[in-house]
Amino acid sequence: MSAVNPIAFSFGNFEIRWYGILIAAALLIGIFVSYFLAKYRGQKPEEVVNFAPFAVIFGVLGARILHVIVNWSYYSANLSYIFAFRRGGLAIQGVMLGGVIALLVFCKIRKLDFWLWADIISPALILGQAIGRWGNYFNQEAFGLPTSLPWKIFIEAPYRPAAYSNSEFFHPTFFYEFLANLILFGLLLLIHRFYKKRPDKFPNGLIFVTYLGVYAIYRTVIEYYRLDSSEFLGIKVVYILDAIALIAALIIANNLVKKFRLKKMRQEMEKSEE
Repeated sequence: MSAVNPIAFSFGNFEIRWYGILIAAALLIGIFVSYFLAKYRGQKPEEVVNFAPFAVIFGVLGARILHVIVNWSYYSANLSYIFAFRRGGLAIQGVMLGGVIALLVFCKIRKLDFWLWADIISPALILGQAIGRWGNYFNQEAFGLPTSLPWKIFIEAPYRPAAYSNSEFFHPTFFYEFLANLILFGLLLLIHRFYKKRPDKFPNGLIFVTYLGVYAIYRTVIEYYRLDSSEFLGIKVVYILDAIALIAALIIANNLVKKFRLKKMRQEMEKSEE
């Protein structure tokens, strides 16, 4: 049995890999979704186009830098692979962090509401992650423990961990995350509709923290099955990153709600004094 070819097209020594095609598709579709949501939320959709270059540069750099840091034991011995993007190796948490930094800078320059725009781009981020996960399929990476379940995936011998070299079929954990990401994408769109129908009832930013917190929870569950996880002091690094993300989401949500309620109280007091 043979696995899928990671190379989509080749012209002599020049290769175009499925991983790169899927990342490009994720970026384009993400821009389209954000453009639509900006318009839906009554914002200037052209700001999405203005922000796109910032998002791409910061997102890709953040994803690669975090991946290299987490897997430094490998890259320190293979320095030439650090910028070999087409080989795969982008940390999703790095995309999120890089994207947030890019948005902070962009909103500061353009004088935009950061939390509102964080809400707007959140569905695009998770949809992009869903699409990008199929790059793991073509690269034969991000798979899980051996399994005999009907939806098992075949992994060629060179890509199997040494401890499981005699196993052929594994959990398609990339696919589990793909499905979970699609469900979260739908949930975020529903929350946007809720905001649209009930303006000024809830603070901006809650959609973003929902994305951050919910993703951290199910990514932790999926990570349990993965075999390629990096560890720090015997703990999977993703567990640490997800715990930080979940705690940050809860703290941010609490602060946003408190400030929103305080603002509402002040507005009501001002009205009563008129």
